[in-house]
Amino acid sequence: MAKNNIYYIWGEEAFLIDAEIKKIVTGLKQQSGEEPELTYVDGDESSPLELLEILESNSLFALQRILIVKRPSWLGKAKRKVSKSGDMEKVIRDYLQHEHEGQILIFTASEHNTSNTLVKLLDKEATVINLKAANSQYLSNWIKEEFDTRKRGIKPAAINMLARSGQDMYYLQNLIEKICLTGEDNSLISEADVAGELDNEEEIKIFKLTDALLARNLRASFAAYNQLIIQGEHPIFFLYMIVRQFITLGKVKYYQEQSCNKLEIVEKTGLKEFSVRKMTEYTKYFSWDEIQDLFSSFLQADISFKSTGQDEKIIMETLLVEICTKK
Repeated sequence: MAKNNIYYIWGEEAFLIDAEIKKIVTGLKQQSGEEPELTYVDGDESSPLELLEILESNSLFALQRILIVKRPSWLGKAKRKVSKSGDMEKVIRDYLQHEHEGQILIFTASEHNTSNTLVKLLDKEATVINLKAANSQYLSNWIKEEFDTRKRGIKPAAINMLARSGQDMYYLQNLIEKICLTGEDNSLISEADVAGELDNEEEIKIFKLTDALLARNLRASFAAYNQLIIQGEHPIFFLYMIVRQFITLGKVKYYQEQSCNKLEIVEKTGLKEFSVRKMTEYTKYFSWDEIQDLFSSFLQADISFKSTGQDEKIIMETLLVEICTKK
């Protein structure tokens, strides 16, 4: 059982975090003999008082309950987030003063921010699980298992292409499902089959940057940006891809606020399901006013690139900071 019935699970790969949560759910089910109630809490939309009420409320339908707070921004570093983190810390300290029989609380995060006082509290009071990013060998074995589960064969070269694509595991899982559904049942999946469905190499490289920006993770954004610069990519291409991703974000946010589910959003927008699933995690990080301001900044950056003679790297780095800074 977790220390104080609290887990703090962090890592870059959302798929592995969700898999770890499933293990906890399965373990509790085996221990208690019944299906636990799962409650997902939107930490960014909930006030400290609302979170406290959720934590202290009793389940009406099950003896066992798991509360999951996924990647709340107040575990981050920005001043506004740290301020809310302090309020949330008071809530968690109060929560720890009482017994919560049959209840498990899980926090997840993409990184371990040791400067955050709430993170320090969780390090002390919770069971901390650091899920490192999957390496190529792990991904290769996992990809082979995914195809085996679907009773499809795949050539080693095709496995290697998928494992080294730079895509997250949710993307790969959806892609594997699509390849298996559309290909011939008895044929070995080849490199050509994979290349026909996999996003092109330039987009794969830049996704780490755009994903970090959508998560408003400045450190990860600059790490991805600097790597792309080393690889010889051009800042104008970054802007093009960033704009594309924020257009997608706006579409998903609009239909999400119309109470459409993920499949309805896919149908209405024509976007890929994995893109919609990913974007629904990011829409909470940006208000409509912020999105509007950012598109004005995108336009200004484009004008600066083409007509002012300013240093292109400075233009782009200024834009990265603006995107990641919450107003």
